[in-house]
Amino acid sequence: MRRGRLNKKSIILIFIVAIFTIFSYGFDQLVIRTEDKLRNLKIKFQNIENNLSKYEALSDSLLNISQANYSNVLPTLLRRNLLIKTRLLTDAKLKGYDFFSGTNIKNNQDDLEWMMLKDLNKVARLNDEIRSQYYDFYLDYKDIIEKVNNKEIRNLDNLFSSDIKIDKGNNLFFNDNILVYEKLIGYNRHWKNKSNELADYRQKALKNFEARDWYDVYRYKMLLLKLIHEDTLIIEEIMEKIDDEIVEIEDELTLIFEEMKTQSIRKNYFILTSILSQILSLLFLLLLFRTFLVKPN
Repeated sequence: MRRGRLNKKSIILIFIVAIFTIFSYGFDQLVIRTEDKLRNLKIKFQNIENNLSKYEALSDSLLNISQANYSNVLPTLLRRNLLIKTRLLTDAKLKGYDFFSGTNIKNNQDDLEWMMLKDLNKVARLNDEIRSQYYDFYLDYKDIIEKVNNKEIRNLDNLFSSDIKIDKGNNLFFNDNILVYEKLIGYNRHWKNKSNELADYRQKALKNFEARDWYDVYRYKMLLLKLIHEDTLIIEEIMEKIDDEIVEIEDELTLIFEEMKTQSIRKNYFILTSILSQILSLLFLLLLFRTFLVKPN
């Protein structure tokens, strides 16, 4: 057996082998490019999924704050008017007859005033606790909160503030100088390192405040409750914005996931086509070798 010579058939086979070799190489490159796209999509998917987790955690946290606010404020709201009404009734006379007949009215008044003072401080402490809890979350998620808010709601960093300002002449209080009542709470800004003075101030209030002063104390408490309610509504509004953003992120993740599936199918298709091209290339290469082998006469 001796080597044959190139003929037209051999040239055609060489050309076919070259074509399928190029196809195999080309599809291998497409596989590599598709794997790169898949890798980038997976990284993008993971980053967005991590971002989604932040949004969901923030939404859950704000929901917990909102629910805790309502559950803590509700008992106070249910009896919000009880103490002040009872206190005012102790001053009432009906046809010369004491409303609390047979009891020491002055002692009743002292007890009621002390309970009103405690009620005011309870609401103020609740507001401070909510403020502290909310502000911690605000600092942790400030970028997200400000992003979803898009400057629509102002002073989000100052929700549940105890700094209440009253315009003079609004007829909300008998005494427009609400500092008199604010100092009953014992905010650190008023009584820093002055705990004894705070106790004395409260005792003087219990001794000297008249019915109208205690009505102002009641109004101040109600104003704090109103601010807690209004700021809680703002939290719920922000939470709704975050939930809307979560839906958009989930939709984006769905699109990326579908794109990953498409790219994965393409990669498998390219792999199979590359393998098929290699097989056909080898097949025609064998046929080419066969033409080179010529049997002797």
